[in-house]
Amino acid sequence: MKNNILTIVLLFLMAGTLSAQSMGNTIGASIEVPKIYIKRTLTLHFLAPEKITYVDIPKGLVGDLPDKNLLRIKMLDSTKFKDGYMGVLTIMGEKRIKQYAIIFDDRPETAFSSLIDISFGEMRAVEAKSSIISSAELDSISKKMFEHKPFDAEVREKKNGIRAILNGITTVGQYLLLDISFDNATKIPYEIDVLRMHIEDRKQHKATTVQSLDVVPISSFRDIPIFEKSYRNIFVLRKLTFPDHKILNIELSEKQISGRSIAFNIRYSDILKAKKISR
Repeated sequence: MKNNILTIVLLFLMAGTLSAQSMGNTIGASIEVPKIYIKRTLTLHFLAPEKITYVDIPKGLVGDLPDKNLLRIKMLDSTKFKDGYMGVLTIMGEKRIKQYAIIFDDRPETAFSSLIDISFGEMRAVEAKSSIISSAELDSISKKMFEHKPFDAEVREKKNGIRAILNGITTVGQYLLLDISFDNATKIPYEIDVLRMHIEDRKQHKATTVQSLDVVPISSFRDIPIFEKSYRNIFVLRKLTFPDHKILNIELSEKQISGRSIAFNIRYSDILKAKKISR
């Protein structure tokens, strides 16, 4: 009798354990990351919708970033691995994260994809709400600005048949967007050497040493090497402040021997009048 009771108790305990294991597998399956298959001769490319800021690659694989939003991984030649699970690949963008289970499978009949295009919807937001503006958002804002004809364009300088035009200044978050155009009234194409931005004194005296601080844009919307009639671009800068006796100087120079150059100034009072847009 005691043996029968002990057997029944053990059966209940085993059933409970199996039920718990089954539930654990179900929960695991509900949050299981998608599987990506790799073989020794295959290089995988992951194209993210925003700039990649962090990557965690499983052991036995090596990777790099050929571009800011492109991850490339492949197996090391020295990797000794049997078919099966290698680990989790984690890809972190500026505000979102995505994970994949990497499965090694060298069988010829297995379907492989060398390019994985990650959409925004597939990635999980790291923070529900963040003040950080991603590069993808900045590109989108720049694109919308570029697609609209400027209404408050102001010719700031004319020289050698070239006109420098300030179309507008916009602020969003911690960033400053400068909408700038250059018109070429001559029949000679303008081959761009460099566009330089720097903060300097408004009035420069011959007896004093000129001190300037270079300002490097975070990004620009439309970079071209040469233009015949007009060139327009949206430059993204981090918000900056400078005193009234300083100016932000924008200078465009040419590659040709003629070396046509044109420069104009942006005062801090111009920046204070910038149009503010919300995300």
